[in-house]
Amino acid sequence: MLKFGDNLKQLRQRIGLRQDDVAKAIGVERSTIANWERGVKQPSLETLVKLSQFFGVSLDELVGVTKITPQAPAPYYYTLVSDPLIKLLAERTGVPAKNIAAFIAALQFSDE
Repeated sequence: MLKFGDNLKQLRQRIGLRQDDVAKAIGVERSTIANWERGVKQPSLETLVKLSQFFGVSLDELVGVTKITPQAPAPYYYTLVSDPLIKLLAERTGVPAKNIAAFIAALQFSDE
């Protein structure tokens, strides 16, 4: 996991998130994210899985085994997650908003 901290920071900055945003999304403290990015500490496997799902990359990409190749434009995805219509769809269908947003982002991405 030599590149993990760098990759985490790159993924976070690529979509314009603060350390605090990522921390809240996966249920850790902001200082924990800072320690991971600096290489002071390493996350558990469970947390790595949460991070890879949150950013839409494989575990290999997250820890630096392979090059990071996002599946869909991340800023578009994060805009969708906060869209009121997506939230309403999630509420009415029981499907998590992040899954609906990922599906729509993937459809949009495949048309380009």
